[in-house]
Amino acid sequence: MTDFLQKWSSKKADKPKAGAKTVIDTFRARIAEQKAYLEEYERDVDGFSKWRSTWFQRVPGGFGVTVGRDSVNAGKGLSYVVVETLKDVAEFLDDLAHHAQNDAGFQQALESNRQRRAALLNAGKTGAVAASKAAKPAAAKAPRAKAAAVAAEGDAKPKRGRKSKAETTTN
Repeated sequence: MTDFLQKWSSKKADKPKAGAKTVIDTFRARIAEQKAYLEEYERDVDGFSKWRSTWFQRVPGGFGVTVGRDSVNAGKGLSYVVVETLKDVAEFLDDLAHHAQNDAGFQQALESNRQRRAALLNAGKTGAVAASKAAKPAAAKAPRAKAAAVAAEGDAKPKRGRKSKAETTTN
């Protein structure tokens, strides 16, 4: 055991924390995911079924390509383009990745959007927690009220039970 600890203790490191990727790394990973969807679409145009996950869609005249669900524009309000070919879709994604890596304004827009989405998510969680706390007392009162009513009647119906295997085989 001591040899094991000596060997590996010099390599000890902290676990990476969730969310440690930068918004740029995350965005570039999502672009890579879109490129994989594009390749999959190119391999089987008719069998492709992941349209809900893609940033590109078939539209009259070619393909509509969006920056994604982030509501981020790529500068001067550009967030959606229509291109003619799949090669153009790939080129747009490549340019978008380059833009995200090198354009400080775009990086700031990504960070602002991340903060906005985190605030909405946290507000939703806070609202959900408050709603569930408010619902618990009301939910707890209902069974107690029913139990009190049954006890007051005195003739409570027996609970339905499961039949044993012996009973089910004889019926």
